Amino acid sequence: MSAEEPTKASPDKAFVADNAVVLLVEDETVVREITGQVLQRAGYRVLESSGPKEALHVAGTHAGKIDLLLTDVIMPGMNGIELAKEIGSLQPDLVTVFMSGYAECDAMRKMRASSAMHIQKPFTIDVLLARIAEALNGRRERSRVPPPFSSA
Repeated sequence: MSAEEPTKASPDKAFVADNAVVLLVEDETVVREITGQVLQRAGYRVLESSGPKEALHVAGTHAGKIDLLLTDVIMPGMNGIELAKEIGSLQPDLVTVFMSGYAECDAMRKMRASSAMHIQKPFTIDVLLARIAEALNGRRERSRVPPPFSSA
């Protein structure tokens, strides 16, 4: 766990889930199922997806607003950064939190150097919920895609 990650979800900083919708994109079934259960128990509405193609379909057909995209970075077909750009064009107010088990991949080095919200796998329930609360509370810059990943 890095020093920048919160270790406890403080009650005074907690986000009231209030049915906030989280699109969870994770290609590892067990990680996706457990993470989805944790989020649901915390009061979030969770839309689960096993990969980028399915996530784009879910985002394109979901009738309401998606508040947060929680996506793995390294996935087959499209990485989480590209996925965030695509879904961000459909959901302009979307906040993204990236997660990865690859601490030394190029994408994670760029994210640590930017304002992108991320968590390192494996993570605890407290770290997950605190990072999501932080993202939804808007305490960090809420750009859809961090500057190092822009296509400009």
